[in-house]
Amino acid sequence: IMRLQTLCDQTSLANRPHIKTHKSPALARQQLEAGAIGITCQKLGEAEIMAEAGIKDILIATNIIGAARSGRLATLQHRMPLKICADNPVSLSLYAEAGRVAKRPVSIVIECDTGQRRAGVMTPVEAVALAKIIQDNPWLEFGGLMFYPPTDGWSATQVFLDETQKGLDSLGLVPKIVSTGGTPNLKNLGQLDGATEHRSGTSIFNDR
Repeated sequence: IMRLQTLCDQTSLANRPHIKTHKSPALARQQLEAGAIGITCQKLGEAEIMAEAGIKDILIATNIIGAARSGRLATLQHRMPLKICADNPVSLSLYAEAGRVAKRPVSIVIECDTGQRRAGVMTPVEAVALAKIIQDNPWLEFGGLMFYPPTDGWSATQVFLDETQKGLDSLGLVPKIVSTGGTPNLKNLGQLDGATEHRSGTSIFNDR
C-alpha cells in the first residue's frame, strides 16, 4: 500500500486503487489513509459495499447497464454522487435516466481504448461525440477520460489524448479526471502528459 502511494506521489499523480481484487472496506480504508483520493470498483455491488462503509469517492470502471436498468444505480446515486465509465450512447442514456430518478446528475468518465482491445471507444472522434451527448444532457456531467494503455502503448495513448483534448476544447469541456490504469503500468507512471490519477489493483497483493 505504501509503495504504491509513494510511486504515485513521486509522479504527482493521484492514487485511485482498484478494489476488485480484495473487495474489502477494511483494506480500502488503509489505502485511503495512506493517501489515496478514492477507489475504483468493477461493478455496482462493490460500490454499494464501499459506500455502506462510508467511502465517498468511487469510480466504477465498467459499463453497468444491468444495474442501471434494475434501478440499483439510481438508488446509490441518490445516496452519493458516483463516477461511472461509459463507451457507448446506450450506457449514457441509461445513466441519464438513473440521474433523473436520483435527482442528481451522474458524472461520466469516457473509457478510451488505445490498444488493449477490451473496452472503450477506439478513436478520439468517438470520445468527443460521447462528450457532446453528455454535455447536452442535464442529467449527465462530463467527468473526464479513462485509459488502460498497453505497457508499450503510451506514446499512442498520448496522441489519442492530445487529439481528444482538441475536440473537447471545441466544446468548452475540461476533463477533471484523466485516469490511467493497471499494476503492469506502474513502470510507466508519469509518462502520459495530462494524466491526473492512476488505478492499480492487484498491486496490493504484489500480483499474487
